[in-house]
Amino acid sequence: MTLIMILYMIAIIYRDTRTNSVELASWYKGVSHDQISRMLQSKCHWPTLLWQIFAKKLIGNMTRGYLIIDDTVLEKYGQKIFGVSWVYSSSLKKTLQGINVVMILWTNGVVKVPLGIKVWVKGRHSKIVLASKMLRWAKIMGFKPSYVLFDSWYASKKFLKQIEKYKWKFISRLKSNRKFADKQLRKHWPYRYGHGIGKLSGSIEVLVVKDGSRFLASNDLSLSIQDIKLRYASRQLIEETFKVLKFQLAWAKNPSHSKTAQIAHLHLCLMAFCCLEAESASTGLTPYSIRRSLFPDAVPTHSHLIQYFTLAA
Repeated sequence: MTLIMILYMIAIIYRDTRTNSVELASWYKGVSHDQISRMLQSKCHWPTLLWQIFAKKLIGNMTRGYLIIDDTVLEKYGQKIFGVSWVYSSSLKKTLQGINVVMILWTNGVVKVPLGIKVWVKGRHSKIVLASKMLRWAKIMGFKPSYVLFDSWYASKKFLKQIEKYKWKFISRLKSNRKFADKQLRKHWPYRYGHGIGKLSGSIEVLVVKDGSRFLASNDLSLSIQDIKLRYASRQLIEETFKVLKFQLAWAKNPSHSKTAQIAHLHLCLMAFCCLEAESASTGLTPYSIRRSLFPDAVPTHSHLIQYFTLAA
């Protein structure tokens, strides 16, 4: 990693900032906005940097855990910015201009580690295809998750078959009109609760649990109804990750137009998130508490939050 990359991460951890080059450079003596701009535009394989220096170190010897797939919308205005289009935000329940980012996250239920992201671009690969590519990468890297968790958007026949091919287990939410045992799920149980074993399209055998208005499914037929609900609840951890990235680490605030700069910024924020997660695991404090404790300090050029990873590298 370069010094400018490290200073970039320190600035967004210690301060709420718009992340334009001029404002970031203002926190440091002897650093120009041109240096930051050149860093964002430089050639770098950011996914490898994220994995080798940050994610791999943070996961360590923890072999059990979940892989979670989800996406979020970073609200941005300006059609000239890479990836910006009109997209639907499920969290805000409305269509807005922004960048749609698909993420794969590893967690043991406590520590949250972003493994990779892909930006959805209108007219190119679907979000399911992007998620499939990241899942294939996780397989190549040797991950053996206890379960893969995702919502109904990603529960396509092809995606489920990919997970079964890897001999992994999944827990997913399903849409109420999904065919199960030859008829739509909503037509199976007239009450708020129910469960049953049967096949989805593609001959994928699952245990389905109706919980109020939602339907959960797993290809692990040995799970109890309560286990499915409890394990699927861990999917919320990726929502918490998105929240920290957006509101604590300026994930949506970079104004650069180019693909190179946007991808660089998104990954630098993920690396900064890993730094907060490592400190949180060490101290028991939340990322919010950690950042509040840093605000009274001057923005340093060296920080133990970053040092934990850069020394190992």
